[in-house]
Amino acid sequence: MIESTPASARRDSIAVVNEYFERMRARDPSMVELFHDNACLVGLGKVMQGKTEILEFYRHIIETAGPTPQIIGEPLTAGPRIAVEILIELASGGTVHAIDLFEIEDGRIRSLSYFLATH
Repeated sequence: MIESTPASARRDSIAVVNEYFERMRARDPSMVELFHDNACLVGLGKVMQGKTEILEFYRHIIETAGPTPQIIGEPLTAGPRIAVEILIELASGGTVHAIDLFEIEDGRIRSLSYFLATH
């Protein structure tokens, strides 16, 4: 059965995702406020559970890599999930192509899984 999500809920969820990327581009660790207290961040074989671990991860990434993500195209939505293709410029001059999969619940990020994409 395909779950239907009202248009207003999709807009609100996309607004959360857009705010997340705005804070990432600003290298603002307050993006952790957009996550549920027991949220999960999954990527590159690691699982960070809860705001404390997620904040530690982002502080380290911001300090060492200086990521500046840019959304490519339009986010795709399916129920509470939003998939976003991004290109991340790093302070070192390199770039990373990735797919972020968000699960939004009650206006906050329940989980975020990221996948590296190569051409």
